Amino acid sequence: MYTHEFFVGALLMLSHVKSALQPRWRRSPAFEAKSEPVLSLREGELAVVTYTSAASKLKIFSAFVREGLESGDLVFYTYPDEEEATVRQNLKQNGVDVSKCERDGSLVLMNLTGHYLAEGEFDKKKIIKRELEMRAKAKRKGYKHFRDLGDVGDFSFLKGQWQTYVDYWDDPDWGIPSGSGLGVLYEPFIMELTAINVEGMSETTVRTITNAFRGGKRSPTKLIDFLEYAQAFSKRIGISHDELIGRTLLLEFDPASDYEGIVESYAKEALANLEPIYVFTRNVSGVRASLALQPSVRFVLMSASAAISKSISSNEVVLPVDNTPLILNLLRETLRKHSNENVFLVFDNLTELIACVGLDKAYKFLLYVVEMVSQKNATALFLFNKSAHELNAVSQIRGLFNDILTYENNQLAIVKSSHSR
Repeated sequence: MYTHEFFVGALLMLSHVKSALQPRWRRSPAFEAKSEPVLSLREGELAVVTYTSAASKLKIFSAFVREGLESGDLVFYTYPDEEEATVRQNLKQNGVDVSKCERDGSLVLMNLTGHYLAEGEFDKKKIIKRELEMRAKAKRKGYKHFRDLGDVGDFSFLKGQWQTYVDYWDDPDWGIPSGSGLGVLYEPFIMELTAINVEGMSETTVRTITNAFRGGKRSPTKLIDFLEYAQAFSKRIGISHDELIGRTLLLEFDPASDYEGIVESYAKEALANLEPIYVFTRNVSGVRASLALQPSVRFVLMSASAAISKSISSNEVVLPVDNTPLILNLLRETLRKHSNENVFLVFDNLTELIACVGLDKAYKFLLYVVEMVSQKNATALFLFNKSAHELNAVSQIRGLFNDILTYENNQLAIVKSSHSR
């Protein structure tokens, strides 16, 4: 697989809209919902993203569309002809009332042929004029932004002639005033995202295309690779993201190693695939510190001094570490809340849990947790410092897991793996 070292940006913000739309818990302490931009695309910003079939693009695009509609934007979404039905289906699955939004004009859906080849040929001057009129009309009607999502696929609608599209995209008729750097294109009213399917293209071709986009009159243009984090953790153990879903993994680590990086890659993969992640840890742990700047990560902070459960911020809840029934109840509510989607969990770390409540109580707790997680659409990573325990304790803990990894001398290795799912 090729790499794009020149790509900038990351997909760590991909799950923000999704988490913002979740209902609050009715019983356990609530994590407050907070809306943040999908893909970190801000007012007046342009972005070009590359993707392949390995990325859940429709999931991401649906969240981007939904965020725009809920923010008061007019959303214009063009897509490959063959994806007409799947685009509408995914929008509906992600909470967009497609029929209503099309009727009121806040959502305009068109396949590539319908928009770019409506008159039988690609006439960039006419297309630009038509879209500028759409933008002006949207502004007159009081929309907050004109959100332009253009998925051009592999340029097959232009018989692969990508340069034709770049010339249109970079045409001066878009109204960029000479020397000002501002105009219809760059004013905060416009938010534009162009997506390109690079599957099957050579690395040289991909590099040439992306350089063409970033080097035109419309720069600065943000370049994002959907593959950057989509399989950040799973590829390290030789499986796909889909094969990772549903597993309960034990990670045996050396506390002197940089094992926090393994957990960070696991969290990044969850966020890149728009899947919520909850981390059960301590406030002063290395894992907590490594993920602290990711606002979409939800923390359950286990405290030896806490007597009751308490929500302390929009993404943090404190629980007494020795109250395992309370922890199980919160976990149960979390899984129920995400019953129709995949959810990622991290338990950091089992060694400290055993030290607080004893091996027998910790084992029974883990038995419940593993069983509970295995019956849901959940993926869980459990951290364990085996060097701190007797062999019989290590054997008991290992017996609960079908997937066991070790991280020693900064090397990740597979000790035991479940069958392919």
